[in-house]
Amino acid sequence: MAGEIDQLRRSAPDLAKLDPLSTQVCEWLDRAHDAVNRVDKAEAVILRMHQRYLLDPAEKIVASAEIIETLDRAARTAALMSKTGGPRQSAA
Repeated sequence: MAGEIDQLRRSAPDLAKLDPLSTQVCEWLDRAHDAVNRVDKAEAVILRMHQRYLLDPAEKIVASAEIIETLDRAARTAALMSKTGGPRQSAA
């Protein structure tokens, strides 16, 4: 799971510059949400909250940075869970 989130992090579109309603951005955000949700449901809610702020030009730069930070936190959580043998959810 951490690998999937890392891949999403590396393939992140420039959220601060691109249209948040574009197909490319929406698809990436949906994949990011799904990956984060499998690790931590609360972080997935936080990601969606920041996604809404992408629509506000005054908040867009901060929101894009917060989305990336949310991915980073989820990746760290997934890595810790795999090291400690923490609870895992099925991919179903």
